[in-house]
Amino acid sequence: MYNSYNLEATDKDSCLRLFKIFLCAEKISKGSVRSYLSDIRFFFSWLDKFFQENLNQTTETQSLPQLFSFISPRALEAYRSSLLDNQTPVTTINRRFSSLRKFGSFCQTKNWVQLNHFDTLRNISLSSEGCLERDHLTREFRLHLWKNKASKATIKNYLNDVKQFLEWQERQKNI
Repeated sequence: MYNSYNLEATDKDSCLRLFKIFLCAEKISKGSVRSYLSDIRFFFSWLDKFFQENLNQTTETQSLPQLFSFISPRALEAYRSSLLDNQTPVTTINRRFSSLRKFGSFCQTKNWVQLNHFDTLRNISLSSEGCLERDHLTREFRLHLWKNKASKATIKNYLNDVKQFLEWQERQKNI
C-alpha cells in the first residue's frame, strides 16, 4: 500500500511525481497512469490560463497550498464549460473528471486539502448529448454572471428564469 507520510511535494512537478508513485503503488496500469498524469497536467495548464485571464495572476509561482486554494466549485464549473466550449468529446471529459477525482483523493491522503472539490465533478451522461447545447449556454451564462461578480442568489434566480424560458420555448416547438 502507498506510504502517505514519506515525501512532500513543493511544486506541481514534485506533486505529479508523488501522484505517479501513488498510482503505481495501487497497481494501476502504465497506460492509465500516463492518462491520469496527462489529464492533471492539462488541468494545471488550464487553471493557470484561467487565472491569468480572470484574475491577472499566474499559478506558476504559487505554492501547492496556494494552488489548491484556487480550486473551487466555481473554477471547476468554468473548467467544465471550457471543455464543452472546445467540443471535447464526452468520453474525454469524463476521463479527465475521473482523473481529477482520483487526484483529489490522493491530495486528501497527503493532507494537502481537507475538502476534495473534484468530487463535485459529475460525469456527463452520453445519452444527454442532445441537451448539451442548452446546458452549455446556461453554463456560459452562469460563468458570465460569476465573472461580473453577481451574487449567488442573483445567479440562481437568473438561471432559473432562463431554464423556465428554454423549457417554454421547447414546448412551443412541439405545438
